[in-house]
Amino acid sequence: MTRYALAALAGIIVLCSGLYADSGGHGEEHTDADEHAFLHPFLAHMGLPDEPGEVSFRLTGYTARHEEETESDIAVHLEAGLAGRLGLHIRAEGIRHGEYSEIMVQYAVLVDHAMENGISIFGQLSLPTGPVETDTYKGLFGVSGRLTLQGVLMWDGNVHYDPDEEMAEHENAVVFKAREKLYPILEVRGHAADDVNEAYVMLAMKFAVNGHMGVGVGYQAAVTDDRHSDSQALLTLDAAF
Repeated sequence: MTRYALAALAGIIVLCSGLYADSGGHGEEHTDADEHAFLHPFLAHMGLPDEPGEVSFRLTGYTARHEEETESDIAVHLEAGLAGRLGLHIRAEGIRHGEYSEIMVQYAVLVDHAMENGISIFGQLSLPTGPVETDTYKGLFGVSGRLTLQGVLMWDGNVHYDPDEEMAEHENAVVFKAREKLYPILEVRGHAADDVNEAYVMLAMKFAVNGHMGVGVGYQAAVTDDRHSDSQALLTLDAAF
């Protein structure tokens, strides 16, 4: 597990546990304005499930460059609140060239009163939907969390582990609310195993079209020698209902 994954896990546990202790740890209903106070991260999973009945959808087109080759694809990410503290994620990082699609069930074990800070656990099944053998399923589990600071910053992070391949994956996303409709975003993501260590950093900007929809652009670059791509240019649309 890389230092990025360790930092994410430590931050989630320490910061969210402190907020949980101060709040008493009981969730309660909140308004639509609270639910959509921030736009979603660009690519990363949310740290807490959506509210029951709420659905969000992200559609991201990107062009990736590796050495002299370029490749374009579309990523999709669907999130839904199934019940109190229980949510579902369905994600494909590339519908044309991606090897796997993910189905994840997430449960919030610690939350504050407003469901703005907390810790979740999740299980994930990666289904072979691309150029891999059809029986190469992957089962992963992990922990995720969210920290919201004074209505101007939201951090979502997760670390998940594949015991069969002894591989850890990590995502961190910080969404800033610079203006009512302007959201700068910083994301760090990657994975690590015995023989590989990949990490990527993305700078992005999202613009809120209205209370339920946003559009954004981003640029992601590799920061390790191991990499699938040198850089990516991304354009996204997200909507929450």
